[in-house]
Amino acid sequence: MAGRTLVFGGRGFVGAAVCRELAKRGLPAASLGRSKPASAAESANVEEISGVDALNPETFEALMPGARAVVIAVGEPPWIRDKERAMRSNGTTNISILETAAKHKIPRVVLVNATMPSWSLIAPYREGKLAAEKAALSYPEKCGSECHVLVVKPGAITGTRLEGTTSVPLWIFMEPMRLVMSLLSRPCEAMESCWPGLFGGVLRPPVRVEEIAAAAADAVEAETLKGVQELGTKQLVGYSSPSKED
Repeated sequence: MAGRTLVFGGRGFVGAAVCRELAKRGLPAASLGRSKPASAAESANVEEISGVDALNPETFEALMPGARAVVIAVGEPPWIRDKERAMRSNGTTNISILETAAKHKIPRVVLVNATMPSWSLIAPYREGKLAAEKAALSYPEKCGSECHVLVVKPGAITGTRLEGTTSVPLWIFMEPMRLVMSLLSRPCEAMESCWPGLFGGVLRPPVRVEEIAAAAADAVEAETLKGVQELGTKQLVGYSSPSKED
């Protein structure tokens, strides 16, 4: 399958990891964002494209023809309390990309979504994420039988995050949390099944950003993605590409 992968949010925590993984596999990618990148792309296989507004298809529609896949890693943190802003950032932007991709029959789409509880504190965030997921699940129906979608749904994500030029080592406290929650997976799952609205996703081990990137790259590269598939925390923690398991 020819063509490059368009990574929306390609300069963010997850999107940048996806670009790195695609480049490592020799798959051409374009990292899309509003502003100009602070530095040049790490790999010649990744093209940096600025001036892309996910709410305005006119800024990216010309990039769609011939694309191999689209990865959507766009959104804002769950603590954004403004309902309109949270819905726009986590829902409307994603839906705009999905609708444009369907229009151009992009064969593969990966949506980075989330597993989350039903706390009123994050209600605006949750509403946006659920709207985006609903649109992704109907993607093959709108795009056609040759179009497939993967929805990735981690809880917390661990790794090293860049805030400007500053590295934030989230793994320092999240890796111990991952170990403890993995060891206590059975009681944690039991608590979540009893009170899903309270503990949904909260008691699950953090997923490494590299695991999400590998799953996204597999969806782009492998021929096994068919129809609609979802990967939650249970599948993502310890995720290894099929080629690495052979």
